[in-house]
Formats: sequence, structure tokens, C-alpha cells
Amino acid sequence: MYQVLLVDDEPLILTGIQSMINWEDYDCVIADRASNGKQALEKMEQNMPDIVITDIKMPVMTGIEFMQACRDKGYDTVFILLTNLEEFSLAKSALSLGASDYLVKMEMTPEMMGESLKRAIELCNQKRILSDKISHREFHPKDVKQTAAGFFRDVLEKAGEISDEFKRKWEEPVEKMELEHLYQNGIMLWIRPYKDRELFENVSDEDRKEMLDYAQSLMEQFMNRIHSGCCTLVWKRIGILAILPGQNRTEKYYREAGKKISNILEDYFGCQTLVAVSAPMEDIWEGSKNALSQIKKMQEFYYYHSEEPVLLSADVGMDFRKEHHVRHDTFDISFLKKDLRQALVQQDKEKVNSVFEELAELFTEFHPAKEQIVNACANLYYFFLSYVEEDAVIKQEMPYPSVVMGVLQECFTLREHTRWLLKFGNWVVNTMENFHGGSKTDKIVEAAKEYVRENYGEKLTLAAIASKIGISQGYLSSVFKKQTGGNLNDYINQIKIEKAKELLEKHEYMMYEISDMLGFENPYYFSKVFKKLTGITPSEYEIHKAAQN
Repeated sequence: MYQVLLVDDEPLILTGIQSMINWEDYDCVIADRASNGKQALEKMEQNMPDIVITDIKMPVMTGIEFMQACRDKGYDTVFILLTNLEEFSLAKSALSLGASDYLVKMEMTPEMMGESLKRAIELCNQKRILSDKISHREFHPKDVKQTAAGFFRDVLEKAGEISDEFKRKWEEPVEKMELEHLYQNGIMLWIRPYKDRELFENVSDEDRKEMLDYAQSLMEQFMNRIHSGCCTLVWKRIGILAILPGQNRTEKYYREAGKKISNILEDYFGCQTLVAVSAPMEDIWEGSKNALSQIKKMQEFYYYHSEEPVLLSADVGMDFRKEHHVRHDTFDISFLKKDLRQALVQQDKEKVNSVFEELAELFTEFHPAKEQIVNACANLYYFFLSYVEEDAVIKQEMPYPSVVMGVLQECFTLREHTRWLLKFGNWVVNTMENFHGGSKTDKIVEAAKEYVRENYGEKLTLAAIASKIGISQGYLSSVFKKQTGGNLNDYINQIKIEKAKELLEKHEYMMYEISDMLGFENPYYFSKVFKKLTGITPSEYEIHKAAQN
């Protein structure tokens, strides 16, 4: 029987939950009840329950504080959180601490409670399996994961065959931690988040590392709710590898788990995610390298077929492998550059657009190799850069080629490259209006500022503001920077953050509500911009203002 502890400061809620289902049907028994986190922590030490069902908001000690205290004490209990609709952000925090599920009180039904309980029981079983597999008690399961992460990173970075010297290096830790037994028939997951970049957006290595580190933490917490013993590692600074212990699971199970992973990363970062799932590994040595090879093939397949976020090794059929081997040796676009030059000389916007659209159609029809697509896009950029060589205003607003190449290399799907190409075509069309310079007046800058001040709650972009003013985005960018010494995007963020400060000082809104009110993509990006401009996070600012008052 699984021991269950119920925690809520409302006696009616406790009674309602206790009578909601027949606990014995789930091989469970109510071990005890508590009315706040502090009382529950004392009962934890007495009963050591398998599962805790706890409210989030409680006096004396909240559910989040209670969970954190349990984790600090090393309790390996499975948690289910009870929350109200307005406490969704707190529920996310609980999930990040390892809760298996959360239930909204007003929407909770016996069926929902039963399903949540089943997931918690499954996680309890997995934790027991992991404990059984690890027979040496002189080390903590955390040591196993750290050793496994180091081993898999090391073995996967080996380009050639695994040498005897390499095996001797890892023989003792592998045997001590029983990694071969633990990860027998294990599964490797490749979690690759990506998002559609702005036309010339350059992402710094620091920003990329910050996002991946946070994403790794989220994934480790999620994976440990469904697979105790999973180890994760950031791979090649672009994605996350997760290695799961061997458990006989169906393809349906991994597809559903992959979709949950994709949804989590989309919610947190506003990005799309590929989740590639290998076949079971024959062993942890050559088998893990074979799994990585499968993932590389799935990633290449996904570049052309990015409709579904989750891929299994079996999805990449022989037809794609044949297609891969007959890729064109060359992908010549010289005839398009000739057409583009003629259209630019004639100032024919429609014809300029048609050149970019024709190239996009060629991408879709012929599926050239990714390197050929990158080169084709870069080719048109260099061509236009050369064409406007003597136009100082336009040349000034065009980014360095290294920035453009960085953006193109980071595009993860054919759809992304096609979207970038068409965006660049629109940019060229809009920029044509300002060939050979033009007047730069205070009225343009003031009009842009006025629009930002009046519409700070929207998702403002350079292109949208330029369209409203009636000029090209390139010209607006150049004029604004020349007149003010700063970028329009920086001004937009300054106005939004000033409004954010006003909202925070009212102490009436959750962070995700303020983020939505100000048109940020997600709370994570809002917090990042706020800290960049003020030096502190929104939460720290709110606490500081509350203390002043």
C-alpha cells in the first residue's frame, strides 16, 4: 500500500479529497492529514509517506516552501499540488521542484484525481526500481547521474573506435555505479529548442547558454517525474541529450512524452522544439554512439519535414535515405541574381519580390542540402550589399556578414530558411524607396516615439512601426539611430519597462500578467529585459518598492 499525506488549511477541502475516491482501488491509504506546511513537515518525519497531496497557498508555511524543505532534507516523496486558477505561476514553480502533477481545485473531478494518483504511483515505482538497481549504498543516486552524464559525454565525443585506454579510464566508475545494468536497453532523447529569429537578430553565446542551462534544469525535473535515473547534458551548445534507463515503453508513450517536452519549452521560452527518440541502446559503449547517429539522421529528416515535433528512429524511412544520397552537387542561382539586378535598376518592387519567391519555391521543390540553402541565402545578401555599396545610409543599416551567416547557420528547418529569405525580400523591397539617401527629420523620430508611447502594450516591431509611419523599416532604423544615438528597439524596451515599474508598484498583478499587458513574448523574456535595463529582476524591484512604502 502507498502511504498518502493530505495537506490543506481548509478542513472541508481535506474532507472532500478524502471522500472523493476509494483509495484502496489505487492501492493507497491516507496515512495522515495536516493543515499547513510546517505541520506537514513534522508529519513527514513521523510517517515518511510515498505521496503528498498539498495545497499551494497556506498559512505558516506554503506548499512551495514545504516542498523545498522536503527536498533540502533529502525526502524522495512524490508531490501532487492543489491550486486555484490564479495561482498557475506558482504551480509552475512547484513543477520545477519536481512535483508530478497539479490539480485546479474548482475543476477537480474523481477521474482527474485518479489519473493524477496513477502518475504519482508510477513515479514511486520508478524510484523504487532505481533504488533496486543501485545496490551500493555508500553513494547517493545523484552521484550516479553525475557519473553517467560524464561517461556519456566522454563516450559520445569519441570520433573513432573506443580504445582500450578509454575503457580502462571508465571501467571502475561504470562498474561501481552499475551503469551498464541501469542503462541496459536505454533510450536517448535529443531535445533541440529553436525559434524563428528576426531578420538580422544576433543571439549571443551568453544568451544561448543561459537559455540552454535553464532548459536543461526544466527537462531534468520533468524527465525525473517520468523516468527516475534519467541524466541530461547540454550537447554542442545547441540542445540537450537525455539518456533514460531501459524500460519497456511503447512508441505511443515516447511520442506523448515528447509532445509534453515540446509544450513545456514552448510555454517557457516561446520556441519550437524537436524531440528525437532513439531505438533502445544495445549497450552503453558503442550502443550510445549508434543512438547518437540515429539522432543525427532524424535531425536531418526534420530539417525538411518539420510538421511533427516528435520523431522516432523508425520514422526516418528508406525513401529519405535515398533522397539524401541523390542531393544535387550544385545549386546555381546565378540566373536569379541577374533578374534581381534588373529589377533593382528598374525599381520594380513586384519583380524583386518574385525573385525571392521563386527561390523559395526551388527550395521546396528540390530540397537542396542545408549548406546549399545557406549559401544561396547568403549569396543574395552579399549581392545586395554590393549593389548598395555607395549608398552610405542603406549600407550603414545592413549588419555585418558574420551576423547574417550566424543567423542562417542557426536556422534549424527548411521552413525557417524560407521564412528568412522572404523576410529579406520584403526588406529589400521596402529599402528600395530610400536608395541614395533621403531627408532625415525630427518628425519621423517623434512620430515613431509617439506610436511607441501610445501602443506600448502591443508586440512592437521595427517593421510594424515603419509601416504605420509610412516609410521603410531600414530607413526608420537609420534615421532613429542618427537622431537619437540609440536603436528603436532599445527605446521600445525603455518605455515598456517604465510602464512595468508603474504596474509593479501597484502590487496588484502577477509577473505573467504584466508580461502579457506589455506585449512581451513570455515572462522569461520580460524578466530578462527588465534585469538588463534596471540591474534587478521584476520580483526584486517589487520587493524593494514594497519595503520603501
